[in-house]
Amino acid sequence: MSRSVVLLGGPDSGKTNYVGRVWSALDAGTGRLHAARQPEDIRFVLDVADHLYSGNFAPRSEHADERRDFEVVVASEKGGDQTTIVIPDISGELWLNAAEQGEIASGLMDEMRLANGALIFVRVNSEVDVRPLNWVTSKRLLAKLGNADDQGLPTQVMLCELLRFLEVSLSDRSDGHPPRVSIVVSAWDLVDPETFKKGPKAWLEREYPLLAGRLGDIDGVDLQVFGLSVVGGDLKNDDACREAVQEHGLDGRGWVAVQDDTDGWRKEHDLTLPIAWAVGS
Repeated sequence: MSRSVVLLGGPDSGKTNYVGRVWSALDAGTGRLHAARQPEDIRFVLDVADHLYSGNFAPRSEHADERRDFEVVVASEKGGDQTTIVIPDISGELWLNAAEQGEIASGLMDEMRLANGALIFVRVNSEVDVRPLNWVTSKRLLAKLGNADDQGLPTQVMLCELLRFLEVSLSDRSDGHPPRVSIVVSAWDLVDPETFKKGPKAWLEREYPLLAGRLGDIDGVDLQVFGLSVVGGDLKNDDACREAVQEHGLDGRGWVAVQDDTDGWRKEHDLTLPIAWAVGS
């Protein structure tokens, strides 16, 4: 059985680094999902892993048409049923263009119709995050600037549009249940302890209220929210974290924040969880 899991998100949302890290988790076989056999081509994920092992996040794609897919056969237990997971890593620029234009290329739409699961990425403190202007407080500034350059589509509007694409295109799962979408808040290691305690759902409500409202009013798709840290720290700004990765590697690093039965949030050192939930494992 083959299931396609689509990764969506704008530029600098954390998709590529996640794909590079989730392969090592699947290969280790210690999480919810494990690789049942070696993929035929893992050059893409190895390139990403090389960046991470050197103490650097992988650079984001600068080309909207760049696409590198990753396919792997997985199972939830040794000797159990196997599933071929196809993860198309489509550039954030391409998804942004689709959201800005309000339509998606036919090839991408066909890809999404073959999928019954998806991960949507949004990143804490992204350098390319676009917020809508407050027209009241910005009136004087706009008058001074004149015809200032438009920053582009606000990030939360883009995410709502991507969610709409999924709502109309994803297929039901083989058991007849609705498709599943994991909302992944990446760079979750950057938040303070109080924000972590409240969880990524509360963070979305505060930072992207339009998106949070959309998540609470969607039919035909099951949703789950996760926090994500691919290496357990900030390689860009934390010298200690970067040196630890360079010296000791990535084993044991990285985690997913999941909600427990008491509505609290905890760290799970299983990077496969967002995909495992999306495919119904």
